[in-house]
Amino acid sequence: MKGVVVVEDDDHYARSLTALLEEAPEFEFLGHWFSAEACLEGLSELAREPDIFVVDMGLPGADGAQLIAQLKERQPMASCVAHTVFEDKTHVFAALRAGADGYLLKGTAPRKLLDGLRSLDCGGAPLTPKVARFLVAEFQQPASNPLTSREQDVLDALAQGFSYQQCAENLIVSVHTIHTHVKKIYEKMAVGGRTEAVEKARNRGWLRL
Repeated sequence: MKGVVVVEDDDHYARSLTALLEEAPEFEFLGHWFSAEACLEGLSELAREPDIFVVDMGLPGADGAQLIAQLKERQPMASCVAHTVFEDKTHVFAALRAGADGYLLKGTAPRKLLDGLRSLDCGGAPLTPKVARFLVAEFQQPASNPLTSREQDVLDALAQGFSYQQCAENLIVSVHTIHTHVKKIYEKMAVGGRTEAVEKARNRGWLRL
């Protein structure tokens, strides 16, 4: 029997998940917390280590992706499934980069949600069909450069190891403007930081160095 923990700040969804898990004979509902902080603090009070964490992405305080990353560090053998209303690539990739083993949208039929959790035991990665199609489409897109000329200037400077201050001085703009460009670069490239952005751009031949 797989022990399951729910981390969800919406009382309606929390109650629905709790009831669903309590009625499923192959799962043992271990507990529910409304925030990442409460979950991390309360894990030591459980009688057993959870096998599965069902995590909302839009939690107060630390978000779902941050919680998943911490749970994976503390309990690497446990599975984490994002359960959320967010279906944009920023949230999807944030969850997957953090170590999520699945991504299910709220509104998924109860039977399919349970089937998704069951699939984890045999190496499955439960994905809501809409998210799965989105991921396939994302990787099938031509690798065209989505950046503007000025964003490309900033990315090239970052690839050379320049600090934000150096980028601002070279491009004769403010550091605040550089921060804005960097944020847009990360969003367009669906990456979480400088190293990932530079590596992805280099692999796709986007750098002008």
